[in-house]
Amino acid sequence: MKTNDLRERFLTFFKNKDHKVIPSDSLIPTYDATLLFTGSGMNRFKDQLLGRGKVAYTRAVSSQKCLRTGDIDNVGKTASHHTFFEMLGNFSFGDYFKEKAIEWAWEFLLEELKLPEDRLCVSVYRDDEEAYGIWEKKVGVPRAKIFRYGEDSNFWPASAPSQGPNGPCGPCSEIFYDQGEAAGCGRADCNPECKHCERFVEIWNLVFVQYNRGDGGVLEPLDHKGIDTGMGLERVARVTQGVLNNFETDIFVPIIKELEEVLGVKCADNGDVTLFRRITDHMRAVVFSISDGVLPSNEGRGYVERRLIRRAVRDAMRMGHEEASLYKLVPVIAEVMEKPYPEIKERRENIARIIKNEEERFLQTYRQGMRRLEEIGASLRKKGEKAFPPEEAFRLYDTYGFPIEGTAAFCAEEGFSFDESGFEKYMGERARLSRVGSNLSGDVFDTGPIARLKESYEGTEFLGYEGGKAEAGVVAVIADDELVETAGKGESVVLVLDRTPFYGESGGQVGDTGLLKGKDFSLEVTDTRKADDFVLHHSRVIKGTVSVGDKLVCEVDLKRRAGISRSHTATHILHHVLRQVVGKHAEQAGSLVASDRLRFDFNHFESLSKDEVSRIEDLVNEKIMEDSPVGAEEMSQEEAKKRGAIALFGEKYGEKVRLVSVGDYSRELCGGIHLRRTGETGLFKIVGEGSVAAGIRRIEALTGPAAIVSLREKERTVERLSGMLKVRESGLADRVEGLLGEIKGLEKEVRRAKEGGLGEAATNLISRAREVSGVKIVTEKLEGANVDDLRRAADRLRSQAPSIAIVLASADGGSVKLITSLSKDLVQRGLHAGDIVKGAAEVVGGGGGGRADMAQAGGKDVEKIDEALDYSYKLIEEKVLGK
Repeated sequence: MKTNDLRERFLTFFKNKDHKVIPSDSLIPTYDATLLFTGSGMNRFKDQLLGRGKVAYTRAVSSQKCLRTGDIDNVGKTASHHTFFEMLGNFSFGDYFKEKAIEWAWEFLLEELKLPEDRLCVSVYRDDEEAYGIWEKKVGVPRAKIFRYGEDSNFWPASAPSQGPNGPCGPCSEIFYDQGEAAGCGRADCNPECKHCERFVEIWNLVFVQYNRGDGGVLEPLDHKGIDTGMGLERVARVTQGVLNNFETDIFVPIIKELEEVLGVKCADNGDVTLFRRITDHMRAVVFSISDGVLPSNEGRGYVERRLIRRAVRDAMRMGHEEASLYKLVPVIAEVMEKPYPEIKERRENIARIIKNEEERFLQTYRQGMRRLEEIGASLRKKGEKAFPPEEAFRLYDTYGFPIEGTAAFCAEEGFSFDESGFEKYMGERARLSRVGSNLSGDVFDTGPIARLKESYEGTEFLGYEGGKAEAGVVAVIADDELVETAGKGESVVLVLDRTPFYGESGGQVGDTGLLKGKDFSLEVTDTRKADDFVLHHSRVIKGTVSVGDKLVCEVDLKRRAGISRSHTATHILHHVLRQVVGKHAEQAGSLVASDRLRFDFNHFESLSKDEVSRIEDLVNEKIMEDSPVGAEEMSQEEAKKRGAIALFGEKYGEKVRLVSVGDYSRELCGGIHLRRTGETGLFKIVGEGSVAAGIRRIEALTGPAAIVSLREKERTVERLSGMLKVRESGLADRVEGLLGEIKGLEKEVRRAKEGGLGEAATNLISRAREVSGVKIVTEKLEGANVDDLRRAADRLRSQAPSIAIVLASADGGSVKLITSLSKDLVQRGLHAGDIVKGAAEVVGGGGGGRADMAQAGGKDVEKIDEALDYSYKLIEEKVLGK
């Protein structure tokens, strides 16, 4: 059975059993801020499992794309592990429980997939007599095929009864497919928990969420029981297609074949299929994460994505391929996954460009890492050290992408010891910082004030499309991340209302500000944000006391909102124009829509020319002056796509979407607030264009009154310059050009004079040089010299003696500048200019470094220049004498 058919059959099976089919969530979790990536089908249903907030259905089914890196070292080595995979799952929220979950799972496997019953066996938690009884008596599974395992294998979360965490939990039951003795280890006692082989494939895990764990491991039964199941699509596809490895199924084979073409190597001939499988897996993960809006970076999700690309490139290098080529896999991945995820094919060009750019950058960085590794080795040998520093190994890995295996091999070949545990310590700290930088808590379930609100309220009704004023009731007052009953004058709080016209920051549009007025109290709203279905009014009490249950009137600052609306509608027009001028690949990659400015990030791999910027600006203003109508209507995603709507790169949408149309040329899915007609935008003026990341450009612009104010300021500047230079505006450029020419001529004269002085100074310095064992040592301060002067002086000095060490300093602009230069023979003897200048810089409160023959540094303490020069002389003297 084809994988696409399998996925569809699963969804249809449970749809026919009254389950609501839920589209896959993004890999960037929409409903769970505690996670880096979506790692299971359950992530999006945590609130429903707990009976919190809106529960529009009690049964659900989904095929969820997931990304996990916990078992990354097993990817390619085993038959089942992946970083990116799809999880089929059916869920019950206070509806059916164990009996139905077990019976339907068995029915699907036997009736729909036609799996042979004698190949299936199951496991249950050792104390779950209910599940054991259902399998044996209701389903008819023989006792010999029902295995009892402990809490580490058959409880969710794993080992929760004894180790926690506190919160909802429950036993689970797993279904295994026996691939036969030929796929096993040959042991008589081989069973689903066998550590020696992969004979038994775990294809389905049924989790019975029935307890709440309290302190001391006490398990209290839940009133609201739930079912959370997960079946790996790739694993069950392998079983139905009769192969022994996930990578031999129909969704992997075409990618591996294309990889053979790209690398010019046959998988079977290579001798290590692990590399092919790992590259295939990692590139699927990268393609999907980029499609969901993750770009390579040095923190959070972007860091995970970057490491996946680098691992894949290194695997290709191991097979002798050292050029950017893996981006060529994007079209075949898009083709294979087109049916369930058509957006991949629509964006394949952008995705490929991003990957190619990252490959090229990494290959360049990797080569620098190789050189750095050799430099470290040479330095250690000169110092007589035998241990390779773990911090250097980590820096090579983290900065240059140099594999730890390569560093370890280098150490073995060169006779250095290597502390791998020290390296792992640095890696652990890097992972911790990555999570902290992403504001991830790692908790299984949120327990903050919003989570508690969900137990009683479904969310805030948004009225902002209808205007900026409305009556509302106070649902909650939050102070210092705690729910409180009241707040008095001067306190800063977050108010949650039952309904509001205030727009919470999202989709690039900033949150509204304004006032909340009650009978005897009022608050100033300084910002508005969103948390799931709740709108959070960040406010300061300016009069009286506000309490839960109070009624009030919401008043949005409509003048500020008008500016935000101008900017937002302008971004839609700008997006349309960019795709005309730059190309269809210029998709939105981020935005900021504020009252006085807008920022628009888009996919493009080179800077815009001045002519392009002018053309974009002109076309946007033309569209504004057409005064086209701006409209919005709600509909299904499917209907919006039929109408040609653009779904923004990485953006997440619900089942119902809002389609914003500008004239007959722009249709985007957008929840923001817009103008009624484009003419209300006024003037549009681009004030900046530049790069913000690899393959991402940014345009900054002003609209309406802000654009006019900016132009007036420029006019005043031009008028002032004209007055200062006593020339008309039309002749200003010529006058400035003439002055610059005069300045250039004067600079040449000054430079000639300085060079003459430097020659004389160099002669004087050589005459004052101290000599140690035939080596001239010059440590001098040059008054009024800048860094270039010091460097030129050092070059002149070095040419005047065969063996010479030079340290020159100056106090330039209130700070210390240092240059160290060594003749070639001293470098060959083991002296290093970078080490010398670094030590001198520490004396003057600074730092620096450089090559072995020439290095530069700076410092803050001008008074200690003489002390730094003395230190340098003594250090060079010791090195020359070999002390």
